[in-house]
Amino acid sequence: MNNRKPLDAAFEKIANSKKVNLESQKVELTLVDDVKKYINKGIQIEKQLKREMAVYSGLTRSANLFEKSYNELLSAAKEVGFEVPSELKGLEDIAKGFRKKGEAVKKAYNLF
Repeated sequence: MNNRKPLDAAFEKIANSKKVNLESQKVELTLVDDVKKYINKGIQIEKQLKREMAVYSGLTRSANLFEKSYNELLSAAKEVGFEVPSELKGLEDIAKGFRKKGEAVKKAYNLF
């Protein structure tokens, strides 16, 4: 009987160590799944941001079209001796803001 107790104790240790080992493997697999999940989520967010940021080209296009039209207006007004209304001059600053913001978004877009 004395021999049985040490044997039972040894089997119990082996059983417990395997159980602990399996638990740690399960934890490791869970951590791997979490890491993959976070990377996939980040990839989805990047794709969504890139799609949304692609509209920067419309902002800079608006600034370019405004500038072209505004220059034509200034030229025509000068030819006929007409003073451009001050509220139209204020739009020039807005268009410059469009260009500045569009260029900033373009730089960020190029990171993707």
